Amino acid sequence: MNTANLDNTQPLNNQAKKVIISLNPKAGSGPSGQLAAELRNILNSRGFEAEVDTDLPSIVSKAKLAVAENNLRCVVGVGGDGTQTLMLNELPPEANLCVFPQGTENILAKYFQLPQTSEEVADLVTNGRVAQIDAGRITEANGESKLFCLMVGCGVDAAIVHQLAADRTGHITKLSYLPPIWKVIKKYNYPKLLVTSEEWGNEVLEARVLFVMNINRYALGISMTPDIKPQDGKLGICAFKKRGVFQMLRYFLLLLTNQHHKRKDCVIRYASSLKVRSKEMPDTPTQIDGDPCGTLPITIETVPQRLRLIVPTS
Repeated sequence: MNTANLDNTQPLNNQAKKVIISLNPKAGSGPSGQLAAELRNILNSRGFEAEVDTDLPSIVSKAKLAVAENNLRCVVGVGGDGTQTLMLNELPPEANLCVFPQGTENILAKYFQLPQTSEEVADLVTNGRVAQIDAGRITEANGESKLFCLMVGCGVDAAIVHQLAADRTGHITKLSYLPPIWKVIKKYNYPKLLVTSEEWGNEVLEARVLFVMNINRYALGISMTPDIKPQDGKLGICAFKKRGVFQMLRYFLLLLTNQHHKRKDCVIRYASSLKVRSKEMPDTPTQIDGDPCGTLPITIETVPQRLRLIVPTS
């Protein structure tokens, strides 16, 4: 992804000097904490008012105040994709988000080709532009909703994410997924998922595993819904129709080789909103951006231009 492919970007407000660097408190004494401090020092040497904060309510309060004073340049999210999703949900809509990738996959950062060193992130804060990117919203039956940056998963992948969260004791690596994958695939039943959208009329799309993408990138660089764009007001739907461990392995290999779209048992669609339910397993688990997120039934919709992301100049 290159910023030249974005339909519209705006310059940063050069009068705004406040930069809040959001850091997970558990990372304060580790490499991420050292990088955050390094970034703060670089920005302050350039005339910004930068500070590192590890308390989420404090970060949100400071961001709201700086927005009201027209002095917030951005909030820097130090962490992985889950950190950026947390910032999207908690910060005021007017806040610019700058990603300092420190996670396992960093899908958002890779998709938009965002830098990874303190000096380069400081350059992004100094000279970058604001792209108003579509976000997504997932709403559960009880009315609770969350915004997401990347995607929603329903089915076995979400069950693995829930299992990982239940087993988690520390920092997650790619190897951390192996035990929960083994636990889940031994017993998962692959219930039929029913997907509807007003944009499809009365059609009901049936799937055993479902991915709803906000951008065209998943883990390992996988492209699921190639026609989705970050500012088009649409979500990409990738539905796999067959069940079982063997089929999941086959689908994974098809995704890795970008051959999934050629199969009749893989359906790709696009919509601005949709609903997902299951009669066979009404409480099928869901996940957003790699974190657990409740169960079916759900409504998923796009929220145009909700994420104000700082991106490099073309």
